[in-house]
Amino acid sequence: MSEKAATSEVINRLSIAPEDDDEMVTWRACEALDKMGEKVATSEVIHRLSSALGDSDIFVWSSACQALAKMGEKAATSEVINRLISALGDKDKMVRWRACEALGKMGEKAATSEVINRLISALGDWDIFVRTSAFEALDKMGEKAATSEVINRLISALGDSNILLRSSACEALGKMSEKGATSEIINRLLSALGDSDHRARSGACEALGKIGEKAATSEIINRLISAFADSDHRVRSSACEALGKISEKAARSEITNRLISALGDSDHRARSSACEAL
Repeated sequence: MSEKAATSEVINRLSIAPEDDDEMVTWRACEALDKMGEKVATSEVIHRLSSALGDSDIFVWSSACQALAKMGEKAATSEVINRLISALGDKDKMVRWRACEALGKMGEKAATSEVINRLISALGDWDIFVRTSAFEALDKMGEKAATSEVINRLISALGDSNILLRSSACEALGKMSEKGATSEIINRLLSALGDSDHRARSGACEALGKIGEKAATSEIINRLISAFADSDHRVRSSACEALGKISEKAARSEITNRLISALGDSDHRARSSACEAL
């Protein structure tokens, strides 16, 4: 069943089903509403799905959560948000992960101070998927989530051993900077370029590259040029790539010369990034 099946009669019948006494009926109804997408995002359906978030059956809960997530900002009612906040403290890692994911898909409309604080707490979750989903959710909430504490956590995550987490942190820092937190984020990233961990240095280069021309200050350009001499090939590669993304403002003879030199780097990734930047 898909959006094509989402007639008024079908929606009305399915909106009642999430409160059925039979768990299987409830689960299947939530799944059907999930597949129909935004078209079924009426206040009645959202209310019924929100009630299903209180179900003890994990399959019912998960299906209801996914259906609400697909509805995006339309589902960001106080009732739904409060249910998802509670789910962030659930003992089941899948519940915590899905709750982060749903809040992220609801975007800025779900970005209350309580939600942001709970997502910050989730950044310290023992499960990598919960942590990554929390980063991604904060990323989607944009400027409202660009608090000092969130930025500090994201900077710390640039040095995490898990590539998925580092990538999410880079993406979030880049997007948050585009939406207004530029000065603070850029200053933190400049500091991270001198981190003792090569992963943090490489991640800082990547994040500066994602920020683009806004990061094209003399200081940043000079620091990225210096990173061409880093002992770690991943940092050298990321620095080349970042300068390429910073684009025209960075197109000075000194940079061009350093990029040409990087074409002879011992690591193929650094050579490839230099080619792309040029």
